[in-house]
Amino acid sequence: MPIRTHRGRAAVYRTFWGAPLRSPKHLAVTVLALVLIVIGAQRALPANRVNPAGAAPSTRPHTNSLAPAPPPALGQAGTAARSRVPVPSMPAPAAALTVARSWVQAFLTIPKGITPARWVEQLRPYTTDELFPQLQSIDPANVPAAQITEAPRTVSLGAASAEVDVPTSALVVRLLLVATPTGWRVASYERAG
Repeated sequence: MPIRTHRGRAAVYRTFWGAPLRSPKHLAVTVLALVLIVIGAQRALPANRVNPAGAAPSTRPHTNSLAPAPPPALGQAGTAARSRVPVPSMPAPAAALTVARSWVQAFLTIPKGITPARWVEQLRPYTTDELFPQLQSIDPANVPAAQITEAPRTVSLGAASAEVDVPTSALVVRLLLVATPTGWRVASYERAG
């Protein structure tokens, strides 16, 4: 039967919104339902790879994502994983590929006796401000000794970003480059494959 008066409609609304406060049991069930909804929404949304611009750097030590990996298990082929990477129809702009090569070269250049602060400073011209605090937590002694072996190659290309692989003698470094007002900069890095 439809509600025909405003007083009746208000009573229905009051009953609906007042239900959580009717008893401690109702309140507990309502809070539990809201917590489950929030947890479900967090799991459904994708995780963000890069720290937000205003986020403070974490205080836990950063593990070097380029450290040597354990050898592949029997039956796994490293080239099979690389061959499944889709090749974009267009290469990244030459400026982005130059920055990618320069960043990896600076990352791998560790002269004897260099301080961590000086090592990080050589990466500053190619790095976004958001990635710089993360690099400051890396000990250069943990960076693998390697040299660039091939030209950088484009993995994916967006309007203002590009993923680029830079092959080295130890591993393949995957960089996320973003276009900034001052040019292309490295926003994140990881081991490819």
